[in-house]
Amino acid sequence: MLFAYRIPYSLVFKTLYLQCFLNIKPIAKNKVQLKVSKFLSYVLHPVFMPTYLVLILKVFAPLSLFYSFFTLKSFAVFISIIFLYTAVFPILLVFWLNKTKSVSDIEMSNTKERPKVYLITSGFFISLSYFFYSKGGLLEPTAFLIAIMVVNILGLALFSIKEKISAHTSALACILAVNFTVYIKFVEQNLYLPILGLVLILGILSSSRLILGAHTLKQIALGIVWGLFTGVLGTIYLL
Repeated sequence: MLFAYRIPYSLVFKTLYLQCFLNIKPIAKNKVQLKVSKFLSYVLHPVFMPTYLVLILKVFAPLSLFYSFFTLKSFAVFISIIFLYTAVFPILLVFWLNKTKSVSDIEMSNTKERPKVYLITSGFFISLSYFFYSKGGLLEPTAFLIAIMVVNILGLALFSIKEKISAHTSALACILAVNFTVYIKFVEQNLYLPILGLVLILGILSSSRLILGAHTLKQIALGIVWGLFTGVLGTIYLL
């Protein structure tokens, strides 16, 4: 009786084919699913990833990136600067571009509009990375972290000319890869649970983007692959 129910494999493969190759996006009709998915897309927006990454490393691996040497007050100023340059400025930029009709909507659903926004956003990241690098000392490792994300953003700008790759999954996969590589490279055992948590969250976020119909499975997979690639290689060679 347990095995009496047959899984409709043909339907599963057909759905994957439609999503991956024909760019047909599944949209949930359940209002609760849509609201939860939209909430997760906002909370896990790419602009928040640098702040989340630094906070995770501060709590679970403070010694590897010198965060253990910050006082509480100096770290508060430090994380505020990161949040300002990597979240506040890019968000204000998108709202301004939308108000001036340079982009059609704040979600940047038009693929052709994305490269321009990515390039300008990378400018904020580059300026922050250069500022930290020029100060040196305790700030230098974070300069390289931001540089890794610059590469990720520039890659998205390039890929978006042809394909609408998921920036959400790419950014989250990037910080997952950074944490995993720090865990291996610096033997930071405390990062074990955050890594597992990030893997779970990445799966939930990917599902949310599919539910909203924001991306196809192919676009989400490409985002994850690019994020993992930049995160691993960047951490290996820069940190």
